[in-house]
Amino acid sequence: MDRYLIVSTDGHAGLPMAGYRDYLDAKYHKAFDEDLPIQIRKTRKAEESFLISEFNDKWRAGITDGLTGAWDGAVRNRVIDGDGVAAEVLFPDGITEMNAPPFGAGLGLKPWGIEPELQWAGARAHNRWIAEFCREEPLRRIGLAIVLMLYDVDEALAEVKWAHANGLKGILIPALMGDKDAYNDPKYYPIWAFCEEHQMVIHTHSGPSPDYNFSLPGAVGVYLTEFAWWASRPLWHLIFGGVFEQFPKLKFVITEVSEFWIPHMLEMMDVRASVKHTSGKLGDFRTNLTMTPSEYFKRNCWVGASALFDEGSMAVRHDIGIENIMWGTDYPHPEGSWPKTKEKLLNVMSGIPERELSLILGSNALECYNLDSKALLPIAERIGPLKSDFT
Repeated sequence: MDRYLIVSTDGHAGLPMAGYRDYLDAKYHKAFDEDLPIQIRKTRKAEESFLISEFNDKWRAGITDGLTGAWDGAVRNRVIDGDGVAAEVLFPDGITEMNAPPFGAGLGLKPWGIEPELQWAGARAHNRWIAEFCREEPLRRIGLAIVLMLYDVDEALAEVKWAHANGLKGILIPALMGDKDAYNDPKYYPIWAFCEEHQMVIHTHSGPSPDYNFSLPGAVGVYLTEFAWWASRPLWHLIFGGVFEQFPKLKFVITEVSEFWIPHMLEMMDVRASVKHTSGKLGDFRTNLTMTPSEYFKRNCWVGASALFDEGSMAVRHDIGIENIMWGTDYPHPEGSWPKTKEKLLNVMSGIPERELSLILGSNALECYNLDSKALLPIAERIGPLKSDFT
């Protein structure tokens, strides 16, 4: 084939806030009606805190019709066709389109300052909608369920089973654990076991963070320094906790965390796991592992590289693992590649060997999500970017 098959591993979809009411259990309607204006005010305040209003308004000028693809399937198909994307992984949406799920069930998934029952109601509302949205295009839309792992394992496992039965391909778990039991706790084994058996991919995504005071000097700089750490923190719990040892076919993806720092993180974990003289006084903390942390990463983990994917990311692709990097457009977020996806792809990826580009743009995702490559090829043959353009 003379075109690349692209699977975007970072797309976002979600209803305008008011639309989630129809997907909530009726007993939560009153709470939703009371919370909706509060959620809208908080979202607008968050936009102002990040100082993105002016940037966002300028970016949106002339492309507002395409932004409705966050919830309109016909528009979305037109947008991803234009981007050359055959299929895409769909996370919840958030601030820029005012369409995060209700009751704190958006990307942040903080396990504090919320009512767990209501947060679960918001998560299930989104899960019901995204499953419906994906049924419109089951080949091209790879839906993820929001699963609030930290409160009750049985309840979380039931939602994972529901997600699988309803065609979703993976789950988004809270990156922030707060004072709840961390992911190296064996109590989560039933969830990992089900996900491994049914090839449900585990995800975290950038965005979750502590409650920064963005009115203080440098707060945004602190956030930008730390956001990848918070999103990635479950990874070292899973590695050092022996989760990938116990469940060798479990798949874990960290998305939109930038990439340049990952080789150093892998090196650091390998050093810490080597039990040198300086850590000997801490006792044995790695006989539950038969491989190095970087080897578990190579076998079990992928990076969903998107908004921050640039020349620096390409420079370390072999250090991360050429078969562990997947690319995404981050549509419809302003930090993503749309509406100039093909132009940005050429700027960053021209001159990269064809085999490597094939892996990053599509083949790695086909493997990670167990996708039907033969069924996707006709779509790629119609819309995918020409390989010759990248030489």
